[in-house]
Amino acid sequence: MNDERLSRRRLLKLAAGSMFVLAAAPVLIGCDADDDEPSPPAGTPQPSSGAATAAPTAAATAEATAAATPAATAAATATPTAAATATAAAAAPASGGRVRVANGGSATATFNPFNAAGSADYAAFYHVFDSLARLGGSEVLLGVAESIEPNVDGTEWTIVLHEATFHDGRPLTSADAAYTLRTYTDPEVAPIISRGFSMVDAANISTPDARTVVVPLTIPRGDFLDAELAISSFVLPEGSIGGPGAIGSGPFKLVAYEASSSIRMVRNPDYWNTPPLLDELEIVVVNDPTARLNALKGGEVEFARGITPAAARAEDGNDEIVLHRGGAANSQAMGFAANITIPPFDNPDAVRALKLAIDRQSLVDTVLLGFGQLGNDLVGKGLPGYADAIPQTERDVQQARALFERAGVTELTMLTGETTAGTVAAAELLVQQLAEAGVTLTLDELPADQYYSDFGRLFSTPLQSCWWVNRPADVHLTSYTGSGSGFNLTGFGNEEYDALLASAQVSVDRAERLAVVQQLLQYSFDHDGMVIWGYREDLNASVPGLTGVSFTQSSPRFHRASLEA
Repeated sequence: MNDERLSRRRLLKLAAGSMFVLAAAPVLIGCDADDDEPSPPAGTPQPSSGAATAAPTAAATAEATAAATPAATAAATATPTAAATATAAAAAPASGGRVRVANGGSATATFNPFNAAGSADYAAFYHVFDSLARLGGSEVLLGVAESIEPNVDGTEWTIVLHEATFHDGRPLTSADAAYTLRTYTDPEVAPIISRGFSMVDAANISTPDARTVVVPLTIPRGDFLDAELAISSFVLPEGSIGGPGAIGSGPFKLVAYEASSSIRMVRNPDYWNTPPLLDELEIVVVNDPTARLNALKGGEVEFARGITPAAARAEDGNDEIVLHRGGAANSQAMGFAANITIPPFDNPDAVRALKLAIDRQSLVDTVLLGFGQLGNDLVGKGLPGYADAIPQTERDVQQARALFERAGVTELTMLTGETTAGTVAAAELLVQQLAEAGVTLTLDELPADQYYSDFGRLFSTPLQSCWWVNRPADVHLTSYTGSGSGFNLTGFGNEEYDALLASAQVSVDRAERLAVVQQLLQYSFDHDGMVIWGYREDLNASVPGLTGVSFTQSSPRFHRASLEA
């Protein structure tokens, strides 16, 4: 049985962004129409209640070859040349072969799912480990959990596991899942993720039998599955924290790990959820997007994760590669984060001035080169619950200059780095735009593999480049805003906002949550220091014969991938 899609009625808080997700920053690399998870066929029964239940659909039996979900209004597309299209169309799924993936990484990677530091590690996690649940586009998908259901008020969640085994032959049991959840609550082992699991009553997690875990919460959380488990719930053997010799239960076995260089995996022929087609999968760390594309063109890899819009435009007409475009719903929300707890942005005038000084359309046109859409300071465009009714922020240089002057701001420094294609180019254009408003901006550029190595620096920086996975807006707000957030770059949160956020999290009724979410979005738009200037379509490239790639929180999944010989 493949991963199973949950009803869209119970989707609300698919809560990570920024890049290596919850433990670090924002991520969501796009998928084409053949890459996303399959949508339920017409007529698939859907729950009528708004309650957050996690029952699988019987029809979800194939993965990685369906169109984008109905909510993904800007459907992802693949745009190969005519020759590549003909090749891909003629190819049937094939077994065997090796796929090498050029992927950005981190200098501090350790292959520890509880405290991960790099998108390369995350790309491998989804193959070595099983998750209880995960995100697939705008949907929550069950993984090694057969069902995940709350009690009536969301204070207790019952998880029933599939029958599965770890790579060393041990059965995966409720004791392993309970250990994993308890570890996620431990700030010593999981310093970032633990904040998201702070409501779990770890001491009272119980295992009634070998396949059932009962998870009590200290407060009601109707969104526990969507906002926490679907973001990070890799199941490890009891007592393990991963590492170079990690044992998982996923479709591939880890056979060699070289930090910041290479992660090599081989097919798990005994995988419970349909063994993969590929014999071998290797994540090759290449931090420069141009070098990733060159590696693909040079035959060194079969998949390049994250290429620049300029490169995508330049390669138009190249029959040797297939470009995969994500559309708005499969994109990265590109932004600048002003920390409203630190001078000068603790002054609302400075925040407002920054937002008015930015020419968002110019950034989209210049940096994204037609592979993106205009942003309006909120994450979630093209997905359920986005606040389309909020008026677009327009540039007003004169007012921005006046507000900067009133706030006493004449110079700023911004932390930046090419953590995803276009961040530095956007920062350089911002230098010009702020100069027009009377402010001198100096860029402090860090190497991409060091940008997320020091969280303390990120949380104490007045202004920085950032990017987020484009998830439903309410999910983003739950994970990355509010006083209790574990990864809050702007410091946004106060008593009033936190109370609204809590009321949205508590309800198991979707309609009630949506009503509160609209208030949250307006409040965030009015008071947060986050600027979302545009949405960069996820741009990836592959050889023409590679099919069946799906995506989870920006990480490509090759469980059902096939490579034509």
